[in-house]
This record gives sequence, C-alpha cells and structure tokens, in this order.
Amino acid sequence: MIVSNLNKTINGKDLLDNVNFSLNVGNKVGLIGKNGVGKSTLLKILSGDLPCDSGKINLNGQTIKMLKQEISKDDYDYSIIDYIKKENNILNLEKRLHELETNLNDDNMAEYGDILDQYLALDGYNFENNLEMVLNGLKLDININKKVGTLSGGQKIKILLASLLLSNADILLLDEPTNNLDIEAIEWLENYLIKLEKQMIIVSHDEEFLNNVTNKIFELENGKITEYNLSYSDYLNYKDMEYNHKLEQYEQAQEQKKKIKAQIQEAKEWSNKGLSSKKKDNDKLAANFAKERTKKTSAKVSGLSKELEKIEIDSNFRKREAINFTVDYSDIKGNGDIYIEDLVCGYDDFKTPPIKVDIPFGTRIQIYGKNGSGKTTFIKTLLNEIKPISGKVYIGNDVKFGYISQDSLETESANLSIYDYLSQDTDIDKSMLFNILNKFHIAYEDKDKTYLTLSPGQRTRVNLAKLAINKINALILDEATNHLDIEAIHVLEEVIDTFNGTIISISHNRAFNEHLKPDVVLNIEDASLTYPDKKSKKK
Repeated sequence: MIVSNLNKTINGKDLLDNVNFSLNVGNKVGLIGKNGVGKSTLLKILSGDLPCDSGKINLNGQTIKMLKQEISKDDYDYSIIDYIKKENNILNLEKRLHELETNLNDDNMAEYGDILDQYLALDGYNFENNLEMVLNGLKLDININKKVGTLSGGQKIKILLASLLLSNADILLLDEPTNNLDIEAIEWLENYLIKLEKQMIIVSHDEEFLNNVTNKIFELENGKITEYNLSYSDYLNYKDMEYNHKLEQYEQAQEQKKKIKAQIQEAKEWSNKGLSSKKKDNDKLAANFAKERTKKTSAKVSGLSKELEKIEIDSNFRKREAINFTVDYSDIKGNGDIYIEDLVCGYDDFKTPPIKVDIPFGTRIQIYGKNGSGKTTFIKTLLNEIKPISGKVYIGNDVKFGYISQDSLETESANLSIYDYLSQDTDIDKSMLFNILNKFHIAYEDKDKTYLTLSPGQRTRVNLAKLAINKINALILDEATNHLDIEAIHVLEEVIDTFNGTIISISHNRAFNEHLKPDVVLNIEDASLTYPDKKSKKK
C-alpha cells in the first residue's frame, strides 16, 4: 500500500496534512499520537469508510479490512456463526454452492469451480473450527448459534475482533483491539498477531502490546506522519534521547540569553553612571568623555541586542515536570486500614468465593481475574454501593476513598470551567486551589477553559487535582486506563509514583500493573493472594 499526499480537514481542523507513507511486506505498524490527532480518521480513510479531501491510496491489488466498533442492529437476528460468515463473504458463497450443487451441469460447472476456489481460499470447510479456536483464545465461552443481538457490549466487541482475525484481507487495521479483553485474552491476541503473516496498522494504548506486536512506528502529530523503523521500546528510547538533546539546547539558549541580558544591563548602568557624575560647566574634557562613553555603550548594547535576537528558542518545547501527589496523612493513626473477612460479593445468580485480605494503610493491591469474575462487584461492595452477601468489611474511620473508573472522564459538570469544576462542593481557599492547579501542571490561564474542551490527558489531571483537593487517602482505580491515550496513562503512572496512601487497582494494562508495584495481588476467581517474592497462599 502506498499513500500519497493525503489530506483531511474536519470542523476546520487539518487532521491530515499531505500525509505520505508506504506499508510493505512484514510491516506491523504501531500508529502513535495523542487522542484527537486523527489516528482513527486515518484508519477509516484507509479502509474506505471515510473519504479523504485529496490524495491517493494505492493498494496494489491488496485487500484491506478494519476492526469495526459496533454491530449494526440490522444484523441482530443473525447467529454468531452466520454473522461472522456473512462479514467474511462465506455465507453468500455457501448459499451459492448449495444452489449450484443441487443442479450441477455443464453450463454452471465453471461458476461452481470459481465459487469453490473462493470458498477454499477462506478455509470455508474449517471455518467453524477456526472460529471456535479464536473465540476460545479471546476467552468468549459462548454458543455460536446464539443471536448477536442478545450479546453484551463486551461480547459484541469480541465477535467483531474474531471476524477480523478470520478474514482473508491482506492488510488489517486494528483500532484499540485490546479493549474489553482480560490479560489472558490480550496475551493470546499478541501471539496470534505475531504469527499472522499479514501487514497491519495498530492503534493501542497498551504499551506492552505495541512493543510485543509491532516492528515499526508511525507518529501522527500536527497532521504529519513521521516514520520510525524501530520497536516501540526503541522508539521511546529515541524520543527520550531527542527530548534530552532539546532540553540541553533549550537550557543553553536560556542561559545564553540571561548572560547577554546581564551584559546589556551592566553596560547601561556603566553609561548612566558616567552621565550622572557631577561636572564643572567648563569641563569640556569630561563632557566629551561622557559623550564618547555613551556612544560606546550604545554600540555595545546594539551589538549585544543583535546577538540576543540570533538566539533561537523552540517556543513549542515544554519541559517535563512530574506530578507530585503527596498528601499529609500525619493525622492517620491506625484508622486508615481496611480489613476484609470471608466477604462474599455478588447477586442472586452470581457470587465470589469468600475473600479474606488485610489492607493496612498505604498498601497497594491489584485485583486480578477474568472479565465477569467479580472485580468491579468487589469494588462496589467496598464502596457500599452493593451490600455483601455474607462476611464483613471493616473500613477505618479515616479512610477517604477516591474513585477513578474508565468512565470518570465523563461528568455531568462537563460544561463548567476548570475553576468552577474544582471548587464546587468545597470551601478551599482560592490561593490553595491555584497551588494545587500548579502542582498538577494545569496552567493558571487555563482556569476558565470548560472541562468539555480538554484532552483526555488534561481531564485526567483535573480529576486527580479534584481528588487532591478532597484529600483522599485511598485511591480506587477501576480500569482507569481504558479510553485514555498513552500520555494520559503516563499522568496516572506519575501519580501512583508519589501517592502515599492506599491504592486498590483493577487494570488489564500490563505495563500499568508493573508500574503499580503491588504489595499484594488478589485473584478474585479463587480468592487467592499473591505477594511479591513470596508464594501464593489462600486465605
């Protein structure tokens, strides 16, 4: 595939500006960029689902297919097997083969041979077995004769992914393929894609997934694509080196500017000192000396000013500043602990095994388990949103929960300004509020921006700042990295680096889990506890 001079403007914003690249045999590309820069737009244009304003896409005879995000309601009456067959043109081929086989003759023999060749190319006779294998890998234990309209949202996403994986397209476009997958399913998908001999472009916020599957990076920024023939981890190392080089240049330029400005000020002061000294009215020598002194100073200042103008500073460069989410918990005197004893969570048709775990203040605990095993149900029980079936939960009087979920970026207060959003329901002093804004690197001049206009990374900062204002000391992260771009995930990682309270986390993002460095891992499926460098034990 060769892409030439691709352009696309949406709502007055140039998302793609004269984009050029080629996709060659063996390329498995990670498409990187902040949310909103146009990654999904580019994939939709490549797949033919969205027209470009100008430019050319030459597939060179290859076929291309993109991971769909939803199943049309018109298809809800299809069974799972028939829907996926339809999406891959197998259903029509089977129907026509059956029609021809019932009345096979010399006139239709050529057509039958052609249809059969297409069917064999799609491995039609083994399609059901292949589908079962893929669904097992994606951890979807379901009857394939079930109608797709009866499936949950997460199940539908897996069906769409299975359909793409079983297609015979030469180029696959995958937009966030790991969403709604648990860790085991993600690992299976990784291995499947690594072995799959197809070209692909992948958009994902899962950094470990990108690093394991892709062998080339496309960075989309300001409408342009920059190519890196590197693995994702090597790309990050290169970007770090690039940043450090720019930082060195920036600091040298700033220091040089400071030095020249000081020389200019010193020259002016020297000149003024000469002018202000007392002279006799007839002291022509002194007057001439002062005049000459002023002339020399003017020439020197002019020369230094020209030097100052030549110093180039990248106005777009921003120094990285880590977020510090430390809170004074000196008043916690043993009341910040959480104790759980033989807790059974769930509903009438589902319940967890009895859970026993101690969570002293400051503990980091990761909740692990397959989708549907009760992780979020456990969290809602801790928050008293669901009553326990049996067992006890002791929550210390000083525990103050802060909750961030995959839906936390959406809020009923989206039309409020940052300042109003953060100051609602609190009597915090204005100067203290601005101090917290600065702590989370939210610029003072942005205080009047509405929450709705912020990027996911900025929204994450604002929500974390709100938790800091409320002095929470027990942070609950329920799939908090879902729907975030990589920059926003790094914001969360910076926070957990410095947060000194309790953290209870559910995440399928393996890189994020590794960054968490949990003290204990609770497997919700069997209530077993695993400790770092210690053996698993059942409590």
